[in-house]
Amino acid sequence: MSLRPIRLPQDLIPAADMLMQTFQYPDHPEWGVQSDEQAALVDSIRRMRRIWPIVRALQLVSPSLRDLARGFVFEEGGRLVGLTLANREGLTSCWYIGTVGVLPGFRGRGIARQVLTATLEMMRKRRGERVRLGVINGNTPAQALYRSLGFADYGGSTRYAREAGSAPEPGALSERYEETPLREFDWRTRYELDRRIVPAEQQAYEPIVPARYRTPAPIRLLAPLFRLAENTKDRDVVVRDRASGQVVARCGWTWPRTPKGMNSVRVRVDPAHAALSSYLVRRGLAEVTARRPELRVDLFVPTWMPDAAREAEALGFTRRTSNRLMGMKL
Repeated sequence: MSLRPIRLPQDLIPAADMLMQTFQYPDHPEWGVQSDEQAALVDSIRRMRRIWPIVRALQLVSPSLRDLARGFVFEEGGRLVGLTLANREGLTSCWYIGTVGVLPGFRGRGIARQVLTATLEMMRKRRGERVRLGVINGNTPAQALYRSLGFADYGGSTRYAREAGSAPEPGALSERYEETPLREFDWRTRYELDRRIVPAEQQAYEPIVPARYRTPAPIRLLAPLFRLAENTKDRDVVVRDRASGQVVARCGWTWPRTPKGMNSVRVRVDPAHAALSSYLVRRGLAEVTARRPELRVDLFVPTWMPDAAREAEALGFTRRTSNRLMGMKL
């Protein structure tokens, strides 16, 4: 038995194999990694292994890449049985733990606590000040572990899924508004919208600061390679109020280059313009369905956007998971 830092790219495939076994829930199959997600993950990992030497070379000269995919693994008998994966958020002192997993046969032995404790200590040594993670509502053991380590609830979201099929047209945007494309690295537009509309309690653990939104030059250079690894394309648009010129919403959609994986839609709407939710959810759904009608569609909706959630349900999206956001100050 041993605890050690994760090693990339060597641990990529063993970690993926472990996680596909870990994130299966016999009592709640809708929570688990689905077959289309498995196929997309396998393809992504294979591509990531091929480009990792380039990432590693840039990590040696670029501070912005040094805290990409850090974490710890727990091994037993030469096999990965537990792990964490975490990333610094941009150039901030905030971190996000994207993965905490222990194989079913090894639970109840304190492995999750060990890998998490090691990860939190690593963040402190690297001058981290805040950390956050997400956990499924109903996963009581995980929530209890996180609280015992000092995490507190601060928000939530719902993950919706819609089966493959036709989609209704979004209809016309009200003349009060205008829609324009959003460039990939236009950080300021994203930053200013979020700073204005994200609830204060969420900003306590996810500070809306420029360093979280700006994309450092090395990552901009790597962006085409990351997109190749993910095997996806995406588009984003913003909606402005014509009278004020203010951006009041944005919508994005992602679809696979090949018929593997799933489509996804993302929406951000100023609560003062919540009526835009209907148009934007339909807009994103229509776009991905036109490109990959044979694939299902994922949509995450924060709890502070109830109008978007109602529209999703009206369009045939079903609730897959209800997620709790938890954070702590390091």
